Amino acid sequence: MAVNPTIRLQSGATLDFRNPRSSDFTIDDIAHGLSNICRYAGQCNYFYSVAEHSLFVSEMAAPTLKLVALMHDAAEAFVGDVSAPLKQLLPEYRRIEATVQGAILARFGLPEVMPN
Repeated sequence: MAVNPTIRLQSGATLDFRNPRSSDFTIDDIAHGLSNICRYAGQCNYFYSVAEHSLFVSEMAAPTLKLVALMHDAAEAFVGDVSAPLKQLLPEYRRIEATVQGAILARFGLPEVMPN
């Protein structure tokens, strides 16, 4: 039996991985997801969420880049946090992650190419 590539979000909305731009995700869905995902595949001495990491990055960013910095890992709210070494072996995952990230950035009026 085929399963649609969708997930139900905490808000009750559905995210369609084939067309994430058409999905009704919210900033609360992103915050909820990121706060429940541990970085480094959970291989750290204490629970260190992607949300916490995103806040630290935004605090270090220039004032004009704080929102972009905060959202730099936003796609992980929906695709999970895959460690960088494993991600190198998963080109299709990286494509999906980039598509979801692009949808999130577009939703919030942020540039799809992250400034350095």
